Amino acid sequence: MASEVLVTRGLVKEFPGVVALKGVDFDLRHSEIHALVGQNGAGKSTFVKILAGVYSPTRGKIYVRGSKVSIRSVLDAKRLGITLVHQEATLVPNLSIAENIALGILGKEGGLLKRLGSRELLDTARKYLEVVGLDIDPRTKVESLGIGERQLVQVARALAEDAEIICLDEPTSPLTAVESRRLFEVMKELKTRGKSMVFVTHRVEEVFTVADRVTVLRDGVRVFSSEVSKTDPSEVVRYMLGREPEHFYPAKVSVGAVGGGKPRLRLVGLTVLAEGKGMALKNVTLEVYPGEVLGVVGLLGSGKTELGKALVGMYRVAGGEIYLDGVKVSIKSPVDALRLGIFYIPEDRRREGLVGNMSIAENVILPKVRELSALGLVRVPEREISTARKWIEHLRVVPPKPSFKVMYLSGGNQQKVVIAKALESNAKVLVLDEPTFGVDVGAKIEIRKLVRNLAESGYSIILLTSDVDEAVALSDRVAVLVNGEIVGVYRTSEVSREFLVELLGGSGYGS
Repeated sequence: MASEVLVTRGLVKEFPGVVALKGVDFDLRHSEIHALVGQNGAGKSTFVKILAGVYSPTRGKIYVRGSKVSIRSVLDAKRLGITLVHQEATLVPNLSIAENIALGILGKEGGLLKRLGSRELLDTARKYLEVVGLDIDPRTKVESLGIGERQLVQVARALAEDAEIICLDEPTSPLTAVESRRLFEVMKELKTRGKSMVFVTHRVEEVFTVADRVTVLRDGVRVFSSEVSKTDPSEVVRYMLGREPEHFYPAKVSVGAVGGGKPRLRLVGLTVLAEGKGMALKNVTLEVYPGEVLGVVGLLGSGKTELGKALVGMYRVAGGEIYLDGVKVSIKSPVDALRLGIFYIPEDRRREGLVGNMSIAENVILPKVRELSALGLVRVPEREISTARKWIEHLRVVPPKPSFKVMYLSGGNQQKVVIAKALESNAKVLVLDEPTFGVDVGAKIEIRKLVRNLAESGYSIILLTSDVDEAVALSDRVAVLVNGEIVGVYRTSEVSREFLVELLGGSGYGS
């Protein structure tokens, strides 16, 4: 264990009725990024929470810098130089960046509380913000920051704690592709500064972007470990799934009515205003046919999300026209869109697509809430529960229980519930905003197959994505959106990935 800064042997964690970890061996070297991957429920988060003192292990041994240690609390972990950057930012929104960084080092010598707001505190915050590449006033309130900035503030706080071992639990889950790349650059810089990182992710492409080694957990068991340079994505996915992976992308059986027939949805010269952003879309002209997947590929700030929200009345259309089945329509609200058969599935499904404390069945029937409500109360009759069961079975939602609250579902299963809502609404145009972002590899394959199956069934699908590979593989045609303007529309059978990446400015998030 000479070069290892952290080692676990036979680590077991039992919860009532569940064994989350089953004798996991793991080691982390000095100045290393060690990726810990697996599907949702594999035990990854449980493992790093034990290292960070959030959970206590049931059995097993932990060694830090060669000495056997007992980690029974977060304070124990911090004293050993171990800290955890959570998947969702654990910052206090109404405090400043500097105050949040200070909260991370409470209890250290120096009477920090009495120095809150002091020049020393601000200078300390600036020092660590500089390390993570955030050029921002440390007096700025956290509530005004974007998700990516909040994640970097969490990393800065970890550094202020003098952490030598940083555990990052799905840190890219809430981030855009651009924000993720920024975080990876910070992680590489921290490695040069002697920090060691356990990087939890279920995105295989991230492993080969930033990690030195990779360990795979499946059902609480370590099933594979290797230097990243000595393996490949297919092998890692095979161990994650426990079987040979299906193709990452389904075959295209047909391309709808493109080039023949009438478009189902047609946009002519669409100009959209977004609050606080000014003009988000300028003179956008597009059409999508029955049975077609139209990919709209664009990076952060391109206007793709604004396009999706404008189609359901969430952003104001300042100019241009929208035609549905040849008839000009006016969409002022999501209710208008739903009535016309247009359904938008947002990128942020947890906050915008679902009601977390409601059941799967209640979420599925939300588009019918007016029909089912009486005196302001929503009743879920047995017929609707049966409907939910139908979608649960058809989309393979796990667990298959209509009464299960969606807040406890994995990202992939949450996405399936949002899609079930759309299908139950009898929509004929589905607008999918980053439908596979933040889900594990197994769910990603399932959702991609579902998108193509829906197109084969006659749905018109607009796929909004920053992933060029996904756009090319799933779409029949692809439109490239840059700075709110369409710079080209192409049949995917006639265009290369490299050409599209060049149009986007040399950047396209991998799959």
